[in-house]
Amino acid sequence: MADLYRAQLKYDKAIQTLNQCLQYDKANMDKYGMYMSYFQLARVYSEKKDYRKWKIYADSANNIALQEQLQRERIDLLSWSATVAEWQGDIKSAFSYYRQARAINDSLLTETTAKQVSELQTKYETEKKEQQIVLQQSELKSKNYVIAGISGVLLLGGLLSYSYYRRYRLVQQTKLQQAVLQQQELATQAVLEAEEKERQRIAGDLHDGVGQLMSAARMNLSLIENELNFEDDNQKAAFDKALVLVDDSCREVRAVSHNIMPNALLKAGLISAIREFIQKIDQRALEVTLYTDGINERLPSNVESVLYRVIQECVNNVIKHSHANKLDITLIKDEEGISITVEDNGKGFDTRTSPEGIGLKNIQTRIHYLKGSIEWDSAPGKGTVVTIQVPLTDVG
Repeated sequence: MADLYRAQLKYDKAIQTLNQCLQYDKANMDKYGMYMSYFQLARVYSEKKDYRKWKIYADSANNIALQEQLQRERIDLLSWSATVAEWQGDIKSAFSYYRQARAINDSLLTETTAKQVSELQTKYETEKKEQQIVLQQSELKSKNYVIAGISGVLLLGGLLSYSYYRRYRLVQQTKLQQAVLQQQELATQAVLEAEEKERQRIAGDLHDGVGQLMSAARMNLSLIENELNFEDDNQKAAFDKALVLVDDSCREVRAVSHNIMPNALLKAGLISAIREFIQKIDQRALEVTLYTDGINERLPSNVESVLYRVIQECVNNVIKHSHANKLDITLIKDEEGISITVEDNGKGFDTRTSPEGIGLKNIQTRIHYLKGSIEWDSAPGKGTVVTIQVPLTDVG
């Protein structure tokens, strides 16, 4: 369970589980269990980059391994300590750990070889004297074969162990990268959802709060207008100007509220909101054509909101930067998903060097939130085509 928590980057839960195991091992005087608990705690703290606690638990594990003569376990501990030292940039310590691990491994190999040679020697001495010379020669060859075979087996075992370790590390790194990407996607989703909620809240406050107060102020000014006795035309002109300013403020509040969160998007859906947005564009300066197919039902609210913001950003980029006089917007929904194209006949731009300041990065972030893809096809003097694909499974 602790390994699962560590793989999921739930380090605190992994530490809690390992501490419980450690207490159980101490209560039962299980030295090997205590070693494993200390070792795993050291690994968790090293992955958390808490190198102070990593050192404490690594030293505790090493002390038990020395007391209990757990030589192979010390090789694992020293190898991991070398890896942690490399993370910290301490190459000198990393080399020292690797050298200690290598020395223990060589010692184990020497002991194994010596034991087998001793057994062979005992066998030689028990043979008949008259065959001693022949047997010694034969068994000398056998000894060489055995040593070579053992060396080969150990070498093969080492290679297999190293290959397994490399593969294990690769799997762990892949899992870690996937977990990081998942966390980034969740963070992006949270930011976009919070942004939309804040837009709705601000739009509601402007419409229901400030907008109604401005309307009430305009109504009250109109009511008292006939009751006031203006001493001269200047006073009347000033009052009329105040009414005009209040009217302008009311319109501005409504415009800002609508731009933040269009009522059409909330009440009638994506297509109605886009049509309403297009109607506000001066068709004499930019002729906009909208074509839709297959979008007969409402999409999930978060999808409608994201696609509306993306199309709005694309159209605003055309108005601000392209110098185009014609713009075509196409939305098609089929069994594969939703396809959107925004095409203008403007001046275009170099997609390799274009800065992100015109909103391209913001558009990409929103489309990736829907697990979709986006491409820009443009060149100086040839207009721009923006193509967006959103998979059907992600839009419901």
